[in-house]
Amino acid sequence: MSIYQYPSHNISHMKVLITYFVVAVCLNSDVVLGACDKNKSASTPTSQFILREGEAFDQKTKLTWCRCSVGTTWKKGAGCVGAVKLMSLEDAKQIAQKLGGGWRIPTIEELYSIVEQRCTNPAINSEVFPDVKNSGEGAPYWSVTKIKEMPSLIYYIDFLSSEADGHTKGFPMAVRLVRTGR
Repeated sequence: MSIYQYPSHNISHMKVLITYFVVAVCLNSDVVLGACDKNKSASTPTSQFILREGEAFDQKTKLTWCRCSVGTTWKKGAGCVGAVKLMSLEDAKQIAQKLGGGWRIPTIEELYSIVEQRCTNPAINSEVFPDVKNSGEGAPYWSVTKIKEMPSLIYYIDFLSSEADGHTKGFPMAVRLVRTGR
């Protein structure tokens, strides 16, 4: 046997090890592998938005969104750079207030309007909103909407799964700011 010939059982074993390694790396990182059903129409097509650097004006809802999550900033040619900052709802409100210009935390209805119904991991149009990352517990984003039946809980959306749920105000989550109009 030459040095370039390997027994087939060694190659099979090597394939298993490589596959295991790739899966382990993906599960233990913030890599987001998107999956969209191409047989369904996009619920938030890029053409619905007017993109202007770090802002996205939604022509359907008449809302302007920060394309980058709080903690990241828009850089031309690179998209959102930096690390998404997880924070309590109160901290998020303070950041929006300091920023001014009408920026605020969205309601659950507003936040749900940017969920891409045909996609998961992330469940958002990643061309418009490129910085959704797995925080280790999904990609939860705050809304300001209280759950009526449990007013101590606030709605949020996990932009990996598109699921809405509730949590207490102090739990750290990501924030995507919005304002009315252009």
